[in-house]
Amino acid sequence: MADIARMADVDISTVSRALADSPKVTEETKARIRQIVEDTGYVVNHGARMLRNKRSGQMLVMLPNIAATFFPEVVLGIEDRLQEEGFNVVVGSTRNDKEREDSLARQLLTGAADGVILMTGHLPSELEALPQYDRRVVGVSRAIDNNGIPQVNIDNEAAASTATAHLISLGHSSIAHLAGPAGSPTFRARADGYTSMMQASGLTHNVSTIASNRFNLDAGMDSMRRLLAEKNRPTAVLCASDEMAMGAMQIAREAGLSIPGDIAFIGFDDIAFSSVVTPPLSTIRIPRYDMGVMGAQMLLCNLDLDQAKPDSVVMPHELISRESSGA
Repeated sequence: MADIARMADVDISTVSRALADSPKVTEETKARIRQIVEDTGYVVNHGARMLRNKRSGQMLVMLPNIAATFFPEVVLGIEDRLQEEGFNVVVGSTRNDKEREDSLARQLLTGAADGVILMTGHLPSELEALPQYDRRVVGVSRAIDNNGIPQVNIDNEAAASTATAHLISLGHSSIAHLAGPAGSPTFRARADGYTSMMQASGLTHNVSTIASNRFNLDAGMDSMRRLLAEKNRPTAVLCASDEMAMGAMQIAREAGLSIPGDIAFIGFDDIAFSSVVTPPLSTIRIPRYDMGVMGAQMLLCNLDLDQAKPDSVVMPHELISRESSGA
């Protein structure tokens, strides 16, 4: 690689970044280096590079459910950024099982993975015994109750307040919240945002929360059945996820309710199907791909012990108003 750098009149690190297609190198410089590589027949030995750096060349992404529609776009952002630096990405689904989680976490302990991106909302106990574990772990999209771990997220409490305020602005005062797992900081924050906006709007007496230990279609259906069994039916519902909202709307239709005429809905996440369900679902958009890119960049910086630990990042959310809320 030193010969390539000399011929291209750049330093070795620039050659390395160019061959990894890093955005830090101009397209003109990349083209010049690639031409020299082609002319000389140079082959990048990623294995040797990782051995020199005492790294495996793999990053682990841990998420609770690989089938959940929220996560793929985040993972895509993570992969795109890490592959620019020559890292492979391994995705592990914990299925909310502690043994699976600990087994995956041991990849960091054994050196099979250089760093971990947690999308589970908590830190595996296996990692806490690792020296400087906070420099090899970041959290993305699901808040972790550990201020020592750099994290990328939105302000979930503010986002839920935005969604609740949207329903109030449309004339609703009887608004229920179908909440996610109470043990998750993310879903607790969403429930808190709903409650705080209801209280700030003088609607404390109308606060109604039904919690579930899941946040998928089935959870939305089950929670909506419980809600409709109560004496007073609300005129609007804030759901903790889009999947929950879709399940809840199905139960509302089965009960003969029109949407949004009889009951309005707003979800959370803006997954791909949100705009094509009937009626299209109002929701809170989360910049999932950009969140993944930012999380990967944060992990790369965190692994560099010559740099200060990166600060956590709060990314913007956006209200997406569609037919389900009656806007």
